[in-house]
Amino acid sequence: MSDDTVQQIYMKVTQRIQSDQKQLGQIDAQLSGNQREIRLAALTKREVEGLDASVPLYKSMGKMFVQESKADILSDIQQATDEASSMVLALEKKKKFVTRDLEEATGNLKDLVKSSQQQASRS
Repeated sequence: MSDDTVQQIYMKVTQRIQSDQKQLGQIDAQLSGNQREIRLAALTKREVEGLDASVPLYKSMGKMFVQESKADILSDIQQATDEASSMVLALEKKKKFVTRDLEEATGNLKDLVKSSQQQASRS
């Protein structure tokens, strides 16, 4: 292979590695956010369940608060938990795929460097 071809392949592979690393960072940030949301919902649910039925409960809606029943609030909390859990599962699958892609690109880069070193030592 010519030096130009090797350099072009090297640039493509390094760009792919950088892109995959950036994606992994974004996925990790989203995962931690969703996991935090699940923990927060669990804490809120535990606190709401501990309240007496006669206690008025309010839900934030924009800049105002609306009174809702305990059952409605618990239902909303459960729905938020379910959504965050499904998002965590999807993100974990995506993370596996991107990690595998990153490992493949890193392997390709190592192979490219080895082959170019072997070519250089032959010359």
